[in-house]
Amino acid sequence: MNAMSWNCRGLGNPATVRELRKLVKQEGPTLLFIMETKIRGQRVEDLKTTLGFHGCFAVNSDGLSGGIGLFWSKDVDVSLENFSKSHIDVKVTQNNKSWRFTGFYGEPRVENRHHSWRFLHTLFAIQHEAWLCTGDFNETLHADEHFGMNARPERHMCAFREAISDCALQDLGWRGVPFTWDNAQQGSSNVKARIDRAFANADFLQLFELPSVKHVSSVESDHCFVLAECRPQATMGWTRAPRTFRYENVWQIHADYDEMVRNMWQVGAGQQGLQGIVDALSNVQQQLGSWGRREFGNLERKVRKLQQRLDRLRSASLRHGPTDEEKAVAKQLREALRQEEIWLKQRSRVLWLRAGIETQAIFKHKHGNARGPIALPHWRA
Repeated sequence: MNAMSWNCRGLGNPATVRELRKLVKQEGPTLLFIMETKIRGQRVEDLKTTLGFHGCFAVNSDGLSGGIGLFWSKDVDVSLENFSKSHIDVKVTQNNKSWRFTGFYGEPRVENRHHSWRFLHTLFAIQHEAWLCTGDFNETLHADEHFGMNARPERHMCAFREAISDCALQDLGWRGVPFTWDNAQQGSSNVKARIDRAFANADFLQLFELPSVKHVSSVESDHCFVLAECRPQATMGWTRAPRTFRYENVWQIHADYDEMVRNMWQVGAGQQGLQGIVDALSNVQQQLGSWGRREFGNLERKVRKLQQRLDRLRSASLRHGPTDEEKAVAKQLREALRQEEIWLKQRSRVLWLRAGIETQAIFKHKHGNARGPIALPHWRA
């Protein structure tokens, strides 16, 4: 069971949905809690199929601020217990095991943050056993989790620590990028903090052995993805069958595409007539396939490597703002995600067309010899 949380800073942006869909496919979370959707709850729930989830519950934003949502996969049964504009509390059941999951969004305004800690006490008072709580708490536990010219007030961190201790929760730690929020400003204006995290109680730690938390950098939000991995990771080896030639629509966005195809065709068309056309097509197919693999490669692998490189760069820039290299890699990652989306759309159309052809063949096989109109079942309203 994996649980992911992310302050997306607006889910109405197609690029944000694109990045989220990629991370969901890559990490396979069972639960996904998102914050600051900045759109109506119904629009969030409409993304359920796009993101590949079985269920969703969302709370409306307040204009262009706030808004939260929880998605879950078909692997679990989820029952809503309670919710507010800053939290969603559910009971999760999987393989005859049940636990409590709370997606929590701490008050952004520091003068109101004590209300969040008081509400956390209220949630703790509700009867429960195993409990996992993740989200953006908008506060750090310790001074070394904050970087900036101005130190974080100790009394604010102390209030957060007391609330976590009173609720019998334990920080699950992290790996990856040390800070989960970065204002991306230069020089002395740069501020970083670890304010997104995952907590669990002792009963949850007994239910899931050695859960770990991973921070994954984002290019569309100033917050990292936080992934709580609570299941053993199994690796399976497999071999790829030889590929036949497939034309990819994503090739067309390359600046040299038109000239490349023209040159490939002219080189191959050495003879006149039909044979020349056959030779030209064969040369284009052979050369275009090699060129496509060289220029675009495996898009999923490319995105994954760029993501890892961005994580390394952000981990290395702990005492200053984003470097030029970091900005360049973030730009490359955005473009790679756009290219992958084009490729995925083409794949989905191919699968849809193939399913339609198969359905038509079955229909003809069953009714091909029938004379006259086919009687369909009568549906009553």
